[in-house]
Amino acid sequence: MPHDAVWLNDAAARVQAARLGPHARYRGRVEEIADGVAMISGLPDVRLDELLRFDAGPVGFAQVLEPDRIGCVLLDADHALQAGDAVHGTGEVVRVPVGPGLLGRIVDPLGRPLDGKGPVVAQATLPVERDAPGIVDRDLVTEPVQTGVLVVDTLFALGRGQRELIVGDPATGKTTLAIDTIIAQRDSDMICVYVAVGQKTSAVRRAVDALETHGAFERCIVVVAGPATPPGLQWIAPFAGMTMAEHFRDAGRHALIVIDDLSKHAATHREIALLTRQSPGREAYPGDVFYVHARLLERAAKLSAPGGGGSLTALPIAQTEAGNLSAYIPTNLISITDGQIVLDAQLFQEGQKPAVDVGISVSRVGGKTQAHALRDAAKSLRLDYAQFLEMEIFTRFGGTIEPRVQAQLTRGQRLRAVLRQAQHAPMRLEDQVALVVAVQEGLLDALTPAQLEAFREALPQAVATGASGAGRAIRQTGKLGTEDRATLLEALRALAASLDHDPDHDDV
Repeated sequence: MPHDAVWLNDAAARVQAARLGPHARYRGRVEEIADGVAMISGLPDVRLDELLRFDAGPVGFAQVLEPDRIGCVLLDADHALQAGDAVHGTGEVVRVPVGPGLLGRIVDPLGRPLDGKGPVVAQATLPVERDAPGIVDRDLVTEPVQTGVLVVDTLFALGRGQRELIVGDPATGKTTLAIDTIIAQRDSDMICVYVAVGQKTSAVRRAVDALETHGAFERCIVVVAGPATPPGLQWIAPFAGMTMAEHFRDAGRHALIVIDDLSKHAATHREIALLTRQSPGREAYPGDVFYVHARLLERAAKLSAPGGGGSLTALPIAQTEAGNLSAYIPTNLISITDGQIVLDAQLFQEGQKPAVDVGISVSRVGGKTQAHALRDAAKSLRLDYAQFLEMEIFTRFGGTIEPRVQAQLTRGQRLRAVLRQAQHAPMRLEDQVALVVAVQEGLLDALTPAQLEAFREALPQAVATGASGAGRAIRQTGKLGTEDRATLLEALRALAASLDHDPDHDDV
């Protein structure tokens, strides 16, 4: 059949399939426009969260429905809009692209590329607002998430499907702790999503550089809504990132999402609420701010399936002022999540990094997800460290110290030194177990600070050469048998003895 005939047949088929006849469509008008929010009249059939399209080009979504007008939050800059412009409803909600095409990309909350690598090839699009899995669809949180951070993995173990809040004052290492957790997944099967809400461009750039240099960036998605972007984009950013991560969870894979941070997201929600004239409540936040974050974080879960379902682990970040955990947003998030890692400004200034306050940090899942070898090695670690901190305070008053107390203080000092860790240097599970075993067995008590640092640097090689079987067992099964533990102890004693007699590592 000639090409022209084929084209004519297709055109005729399209004409016959077209629905011809009158149809009505409401068109509204912009009454007011300012600060990323437009007040619209003339659209009585618009639904909550419906996507609205302006004839001038921008889009937004209906956030407030009043009898005579609609509060629309813009997702694009409002420079081209003015009072009197036409707008119409689309019958759709805000959707974002999902799928493997987003991996290794930096995008905005609508999935538009920000990295100059060309358009995103999406597998599908999904709404940013989705229902959380029901109780029947959830499974127990039993699989560990290895953060590579010793103080977290030993004392506040995380599980796949858990929601753990990272909270602390400004500049205490919250983002660094989250980024290190993502970097630690370079040897795992987890997909990582980092959502930056209202963060400075320089801070986001540092985070991306760290992921590209130390992590597996090809399995990461970075969603950026900077402080200069419209408030609507900042508001949907956590929901968009959650949708992108849920796609992998629903496909039976494992994902980790970091939201940095929800304090700025709450401030954006308050800004939008005040601009749309919603009733303010405590600290001028609207009454639904708790519900906004609850319905967001409830979407993180471990799904049940016959062969093991996927999981989505959430690490939201929140900011405090002067360590006040009783402020409105931190208390809301603490009550929503399954535990919190609290970072202390004083510890950070003293050089104890990560500056985790072990006294008030908690994981409500804890040892149920911890590798057996690490749980056995660190079973009394938290209690010993708490006793050391209390004893250290009392011994500052002076006086004679008994040998038993002095030995306990020395052990605690070595433990505190061991819990320090450089940024972007996550530890392997077998190295964590070996280091904790060395502390608990007192192998580090006689070492000077310089020798202790040398011990940490030489530890991976010592485990690989002197206790390779134990390291392999820990890595593959998470367990440490009696024979493997004896082999590991022998290798650790040999390493400590070599440093104890090495004059190059003695204090000056």
